[in-house]
Amino acid sequence: MERLQIEMSKTLFNNNILPLADRMFRYAVSMLQSSAVAEDIVQDSLLKIWDRRKTLNTIQNTEAWAMRVVRNGCLDNIRASRFTAFEQSHENKLFVNNEDTMVYQDQQKWFDEAINSLPDKQKEVFHLREVECLTYHEISEIMGIGESDVKVYLHRARNKVRETMKKVDAYGGNRNIAG
Repeated sequence: MERLQIEMSKTLFNNNILPLADRMFRYAVSMLQSSAVAEDIVQDSLLKIWDRRKTLNTIQNTEAWAMRVVRNGCLDNIRASRFTAFEQSHENKLFVNNEDTMVYQDQQKWFDEAINSLPDKQKEVFHLREVECLTYHEISEIMGIGESDVKVYLHRARNKVRETMKKVDAYGGNRNIAG
């Protein structure tokens, strides 16, 4: 009987948790702005989940629970390292001398800056909804807040990003835009 439970928990882990690894990684990168640290957090999170694999069948929403484990790992890392969370790190990008590409890159830079200027909770909700395509309910479970709070944070984040992008368009990308 115990062997059957162990096999079932391995199956649950392989079928429900491992397929989330990419999503967990993107979420961790969005919080930490470092792919190396995010990779470590996801690995640690997968190990923690593996250690608790025998209880996976008692968890109602394993996806939300796994994402919450990653979130908690990221928050612990942020607290432990005492650096400003969500500092934008720029990876090397191929520069093509094309006007359309430069305009796109400029818009993308301003969009990224608009996202990074959001308060932490708004940024986190925005990422989970717009990048990870999670439902309000899933986001509320991951973050431990109510669905109405998720909607409010998302609404405020979208409005702030929209305002910032309108200002960028109006002023042609002038860096002296006061938010």
